[in-house]
Amino acid sequence: MKTGPDWQRMGYKWVTLTGLSAVLLTGWILLDANRVALGGQVSTTTPQALGAGSQSSSLQLAYKQGDTVTLMADIPLFNHRMDSSVAADLMRIESYSTGKTKYKVSSIRGEWIQLNEPGEGKSWVPTWYVLKESKSIKKTPLQNFTLQAGSKLYLSPDSSETWIFDKALTDQAIIVAEWKGWYGVSIAPQIWNKESSTYRPALLWMKERDIEQRSKIAEGWFSQGAAQSTSAVRHMTDIRLNTATTSKQLEQWLGAPDWKEHSSNLNDTGYAMSIGNTWRYEREDAQFLVTFNKNGKLVRTRWNIPLDKRNNVVPDGSFNRLREYEFTTKIAGKVLPTTLPWEPVWANQGDLNYTFLQAGTDDVLLMKGDDGGFSGMHYDSSIYALDRHTGRKLWRVHAGFGADQAQLNDERNTVTIFTSYNLDDKKYKDRVRQLRLNDGHALWEYNPKQEARITTIKSAKNVVIVESAAAEGSSNGRIHVLNSANGKMLWTRKLSKGYQLFNKSADEAYVLYWEKNQLVAADPLSGRTIWRIKTGKPTMDHPETDPYFDGIYRTDPFASGLSERWMLLRDQWVLLDLNTGEKLAQFPARYGQQFEVLNDGMVLIRENKSGGTYGDYEDYTTLLYDAKIGKNRWTLNGKIERGLVEDGQLYVIKNGYPAALDYETGMTRWNAKDTIRSLKYPTNQGSYLVIDDQLLLPMDENLLVLNKTDGSLLGRVYDVVMGSPEHRDRYAKNGTINRIGNEVYVGSSNGRFSVYEANRLQGEIFP
Repeated sequence: MKTGPDWQRMGYKWVTLTGLSAVLLTGWILLDANRVALGGQVSTTTPQALGAGSQSSSLQLAYKQGDTVTLMADIPLFNHRMDSSVAADLMRIESYSTGKTKYKVSSIRGEWIQLNEPGEGKSWVPTWYVLKESKSIKKTPLQNFTLQAGSKLYLSPDSSETWIFDKALTDQAIIVAEWKGWYGVSIAPQIWNKESSTYRPALLWMKERDIEQRSKIAEGWFSQGAAQSTSAVRHMTDIRLNTATTSKQLEQWLGAPDWKEHSSNLNDTGYAMSIGNTWRYEREDAQFLVTFNKNGKLVRTRWNIPLDKRNNVVPDGSFNRLREYEFTTKIAGKVLPTTLPWEPVWANQGDLNYTFLQAGTDDVLLMKGDDGGFSGMHYDSSIYALDRHTGRKLWRVHAGFGADQAQLNDERNTVTIFTSYNLDDKKYKDRVRQLRLNDGHALWEYNPKQEARITTIKSAKNVVIVESAAAEGSSNGRIHVLNSANGKMLWTRKLSKGYQLFNKSADEAYVLYWEKNQLVAADPLSGRTIWRIKTGKPTMDHPETDPYFDGIYRTDPFASGLSERWMLLRDQWVLLDLNTGEKLAQFPARYGQQFEVLNDGMVLIRENKSGGTYGDYEDYTTLLYDAKIGKNRWTLNGKIERGLVEDGQLYVIKNGYPAALDYETGMTRWNAKDTIRSLKYPTNQGSYLVIDDQLLLPMDENLLVLNKTDGSLLGRVYDVVMGSPEHRDRYAKNGTINRIGNEVYVGSSNGRFSVYEANRLQGEIFP
C-alpha cells in the first residue's frame, strides 16, 4: 500500500486499492457531508466491504467528527459495540432508526460507527449501514428458514464479525430483508424485558447459499388455530407495525380482532378529548392491544404478558418503547383477564376523562366530570346531569381549573353549585347558584358582598351554608346560611380562628360547627343552638384532610344521609347521634391512624407503626373494631382497606390486592395477588360490588370480575377503561361503581358512563 504525501492530515486518509486510488470525498458512498468523524483524531485503518463479491475491494475510510449521516428505517441502534462473545439474542437493543433522523458522527472503531442523535444520545451501528450500498436493502415477506450445519450469521454483508447459527435460535429468527445474495435475519431477544427496559430484535445477515429452505409465514398470525406461537407473533408485530400500518393491513397480518373497544383518551389534559378504537387480541398466554386514533392512524400498541422467564423483571408498571409511536409491554400476574361481553343498556360519552356518580333520583343522575390532571396539569372539571333512563345529557356546568361543589337539597329536586373560576371571563369569580335538577334552569344566585373568597358550601335541612374567611387574609371565618328555596339570607355568624364546619348533606337536621372548645348544633332556619358538647380542639389533623385518604364512609348516591357519624373530638373518635348529640361509642385517636366504617357499621382501623401518614404495607396493622360492644374482634399485620361485608366474608384490598377474610377471625380465605398482578403498588379506583356469586372491582385499567368464593379471575368487562385519578380518591371510592336494584352504574377514565343490567352478567360469564 502506498499513501499520499499528507495522509496524516487531520481527518483525512488516502489509500491505493489494487491500483485504483480512492478517497471518501468522492461522495458515491453517500455520507451526507462526505466525511466521517473520529473525535478529531487520526482514524485507524478500517477495512469496509462494499458488497457481495467485493471482499478484495476494501477501502480505508476517513472520518471527521460532526459530519451528518442518515440511516434507513428499522436499523438497530446498539448501546455498545458487539462481537461473537455476545449471543445474538442477548444484544439488549432498545431502539431502531426511524429513517428520518440526521445523526452526527462521533467516532469509528473497527466495523462500528458511533452516531449522536440530538436529544437521544449516542448509539453504535455497523458502519456498512451508512454506505450508499446499504440503501438498496429491500424488505421481504416474513419467512421462516433452515440453514446448513455450521452456517454463520454476519454483522453486515461480508463482515468479519460472525456468529455460528445455533439451532436454538430457529424459533426466534425470521428473514425480513434481502440485499444482493444476502438475507437479513431478525432475531428476537431471549429476554424481552428487564428492570425498566424493553429489548428489541437484533438484525444480522446470512448468505443465500447457506439457506436450505425458506417458507413464507402465513398471515392471520393471531387467528384462532394459527400455528404461530405468542412469542413469534410478538416478534413479528415488533418489527412490522409502525405509524403507517393501516387497520386493513393489521387485520390481514393478525386476523380479525377478538374485540373492538373505545380507547382511552389519546390527548393530554388541557386539550379536547380524543377517543379512538382499540383492537384486542386475546390468548391465554398473552393479549395484544392496538389503538387507532379517530383518523385511523396507529398510535399505540401494548402487550399484556404474564410474568415468565422472557420477562424476567420485578414489574413496576409498563415498559415503554417510544419513538415512532407508543409501544408498551405490561407484565401481569399468572392469569390475564379475558373479556366478558356484558353490554350496557346505555352509555354516555362525556368530554372529560373521569366520570363519577354523585347522586341519583328516580329520573336524574348527578355527575362529576374531571380531567384527572394533577396539580399544574389540571385544567377542567364539571358538574352535569344525565337522564337516568336514556343516558341523555340534561345540562352541564364547567368549572375550569377552579374549585367546584354540588349539594342536593333535602327534597333532591334542586342542586346548589359553587364554582370559583369563570370560564367565560377567564378569571376567578365565586358563584353560588341553585339549578333545577331535571333541566338545569337557574332558580337563584348568591353573590357574596365581602371581599373574602368563598371557601366551601355545605347544606342542611332547608338551607345552604356558604363558608368564607371573615375578611381578606383573616384567620377567622364566617358562615352565611341561605334559604334553599329562594337563596335569601337567614342568618350569619362570625367564627373564631380554628373553627370547623362539619355538615355533609341536606338530610342533616342541624348546622354543625366546632368553635371555642364546643361542638354546636344550630337550628338551620334561626341559628339557635339546639345542643352542644364541650370539647377541646382536636389534637391531630382529621384524616380526611389527606387527599390520598378515600374517606371514612362509603356513601350510597341513591340513599339519604346518615343520622350518626364518627367525629374527632379532641383525642377521641366519637360516634354521635346527630339529632341529639348523644355519644354512642368511642375509641382513642392516634397519629398515623385511618379508619373506615363497613356496611354493617363495624370499623376497620389502620395504624402506621411509626405514627407517620404514609408507609409500605408492612408498616401497618389493621384491626376490626366492634363499636357496639367496644371491643376489637381481631388484629392483622398489613394494610387492609375498602372492605365489604357479605355472608360471613369480608372482601377487602389487602396490601394492594383483592382478598377475602373470615369475618369472625380475620383469617385469609383467598388472596388474588399472584393471579391478578405482579405490581407492588396496584391501583384500585373504585369499590367492591356483588352480583350473585361474582365480585366486581375496578382495578388499574379494567373492571374485573372475580368469583367471590375462591377469588378466581373470571374476566374483565367489555369496553370499560378504568384509571387512577390522583387526589380524587373519595370520588373514585363512592362514584365509580354503584348498584340500585337491577341497575349497575359504571364510570370510567375515558369519559364514558354506562348502566348495566345485573341479571345479565351471569349469562355472559357462563353462556
